[in-house]
Amino acid sequence: MGRRPAVKQGETLRDIRSAAFRLFGRYGYDGVSMYAVAEAAGITKAALYWHYDSKEALFTDCLRELQSLFERHVFNRVISEQEPGQKLMAIFHGMVSLLKDPRIQEGVAGYWLDAATAELSEATQMQRRFEENAARLIAAAIEQGIEQGELEFEIPVEDMAQAIISTMEAIILPLRRMRSNESMRLIGSLAHTFFRAHATSDALAHEAMELAGKALKSSR
Repeated sequence: MGRRPAVKQGETLRDIRSAAFRLFGRYGYDGVSMYAVAEAAGITKAALYWHYDSKEALFTDCLRELQSLFERHVFNRVISEQEPGQKLMAIFHGMVSLLKDPRIQEGVAGYWLDAATAELSEATQMQRRFEENAARLIAAAIEQGIEQGELEFEIPVEDMAQAIISTMEAIILPLRRMRSNESMRLIGSLAHTFFRAHATSDALAHEAMELAGKALKSSR
């Protein structure tokens, strides 16, 4: 049998990734089998292994896609802003945008890396690098805000940056237990609290209050 045309192979790979992302998001690593992915993608298990030689490889690819969603909705917004206060505000606006992404709304299981049946060393290392890069980006925005007099902090910048990353993941990832509109309320509340506590500008605090109001309204 000849090889499938490149276009068809690309379509199959897209179907596999879509099915696997949805399944891993709902049931986590341990709750998903390669057979279940193949069935959801409408292909045979042998065809699935033609594209991915292991479940770990497929899971790592899905985790990479999850990270790309964070980058697209959140961190690209941060990078595009010029003012440090707006860079940090973009984090909260980006999280709201992320929650509206259909792939996220379908449910992303908490503790993606909490697997009992495999070590997932490659995925764990990739996630660690992702979090470190994100924390550096946020820390740089905070430091710039402090230098320009827009923000005030009494705790180390690195600790605050890591706290923001951890909080972001804690809100987004456990959507199997919380509806997206409930998560939006948390984001609005956090934005309001963060800028009321650390912003020297009333404008930033007011913008955060507006975000909190919109998030509350959308959750009703």
